[in-house]
Amino acid sequence: MTKRLWTTSTVTAGLLLGGAAPALAADAPASAGPARAGVLAAPVAAPDVEAAERAILARTNALRASEGKPALVRNARIDAVAAAWAERMATTGQFQHNPSFSRQIPAGWRTAGENIAMNSYDPVALYTQWQNSPPHRANLVNPAFNQIGIGVVERGGLYYGVQVFGGY
Repeated sequence: MTKRLWTTSTVTAGLLLGGAAPALAADAPASAGPARAGVLAAPVAAPDVEAAERAILARTNALRASEGKPALVRNARIDAVAAAWAERMATTGQFQHNPSFSRQIPAGWRTAGENIAMNSYDPVALYTQWQNSPPHRANLVNPAFNQIGIGVVERGGLYYGVQVFGGY
């Protein structure tokens, strides 16, 4: 069976009323080799970040439902991978895809993908950035995905968001 890996590497910028503010989302298809098990430790999330993660899941599943796609199920092990990568981006200030996520999520996936985004105004708006970007939206509604991990981290007024998708 062929395994497929989807990430995205298009960068989009957004503006806030009153001036420019960072709003980035990255996204582009790629192939992956065999999946291997491995999980990173997840950072402790603040209550507002946890609420944002729940809202991102709800909005993602509402979009999928509107297109006749089944809901994604949140997977704690995939959450840990997404949260650890969001924390790493926040700590290093480097906005880039996790080159190893497909080896860090639970083994057995047939297809996998990742969305990343950053903004300075609203953690739930990370979802809107993904929804408004065609390559990211493709991950959001991909019928091959059935599990998701979500990580959101705030650091210095910036929100970093990661969605990791798995098709098992």
